[in-house]
Amino acid sequence: MNINFYKKYYGLLLSTIDLIALYLSLLLIVIFRFQGQMSSEVINDHLIAFSPLILLSIFLYFINNLYDYGFQLKRIDFMAFLGRIQLFWLLIGIIYFYIMPIGITPKTNLLLFWILASIFIYFNHALLQKKNILEKINILLLSNSDSALEIQKMVNNNSAYGLKIFIYPDTVNIDHIKDFVIQNKIQTIVIQSDKISTQKLYPLLFENVNFQTFETFYETIFQKVSTDTIDHTWLLATINPKQYLPTYLIKRLSDLFFGLVLLIITLPFWLIVIILIKSTSPGPIFYLSKRRGKNGKIITLYKFRTMEMNARLNGPAWTMPNDKRITFIGRILRQLYIDEWPQFINILHGDISFVGPRPEEIELANTFQQNINFYNIRHLVTPGLTGWAQINQKNTHSIDEAKEKLKYDLYYLKHYSIWFDLYIIVKTFRIPFI
Repeated sequence: MNINFYKKYYGLLLSTIDLIALYLSLLLIVIFRFQGQMSSEVINDHLIAFSPLILLSIFLYFINNLYDYGFQLKRIDFMAFLGRIQLFWLLIGIIYFYIMPIGITPKTNLLLFWILASIFIYFNHALLQKKNILEKINILLLSNSDSALEIQKMVNNNSAYGLKIFIYPDTVNIDHIKDFVIQNKIQTIVIQSDKISTQKLYPLLFENVNFQTFETFYETIFQKVSTDTIDHTWLLATINPKQYLPTYLIKRLSDLFFGLVLLIITLPFWLIVIILIKSTSPGPIFYLSKRRGKNGKIITLYKFRTMEMNARLNGPAWTMPNDKRITFIGRILRQLYIDEWPQFINILHGDISFVGPRPEEIELANTFQQNINFYNIRHLVTPGLTGWAQINQKNTHSIDEAKEKLKYDLYYLKHYSIWFDLYIIVKTFRIPFI
């Protein structure tokens, strides 16, 4: 089994197991509640009524990363995380059964199903975090760099990756590498050092060993680009702006249509937001921010103000965790992404798209460009309201975090497509407060 196969079917296997657990929970509840009155009609009624909620559960788990390759939390954190998802699902279930004309209103059954399903899902994932669902793939990393050691520790301590990484002790003298490969049942060798004799590696092809470059391995596992090992040659060979044109035209038409639709839908609620902002803190309603857009062009981004007046004079340019400059109403607006609504105007104007690298404030963009290699390359495409970096990492609070965010932006540039944009949009709809 190779890494790409494992990664491709990992989420599918997990979601299938969860789907079976949810329907099994429903069947057990029906059997328990209708012990002497079981009939095909009762079973069909419950299957029809509960199936939309079961599919909604799978969707909620998907958008909240439960099926992501490499996703793992500590047990107590996972309990809290899953608990918030399940509470949100229960609320939707109550609304679904008591507002929609479905035909049955299973008060007790809904609660029992929710409890049993939550237990099953928790133990499913708790068990799978201890013992992976597929046989582990043994990887030999031909490198002794600090980054290689860090990756070995990160991957070997996370069963969700389904890998066990070995590091060859001597990347210069590999005369005995065949014995090492056979002894440790190595299936894939990752090459990072350019000092290694590929002639000595060639015979391992007859041992059914796969080979990967470090850049490809890193990208496959972490879904981002290793900025520590790429160079300008990699960028020139990988990033082709001409390939973006067909996708850009479709994106622009979609931006105009959905931007207008969402602006019309949200506009009636703007008055409520404006009253809340003005009645709870002094200052303007909107926050106008100068940002770097496509090709480095300066754009003005519109947002509802969520921080106290003159916040930029009283603290750093980036927002810090638990930043005291954020107002009470502003914190709620941020959690629900309501502060982003005015950017529908930016989308219609063409300053930003729905999906793309996040446009940074000019001061920050200049700082990052001076301190981070290849940073300017992210300005090749129109920035976005959401993006691959935005859904995989929190807001940037330091240069190191900006470097990490760039890895995701480069991955997005490499895989730029309408389908990737749709995937990112779906993953953006995570439950607020989770």
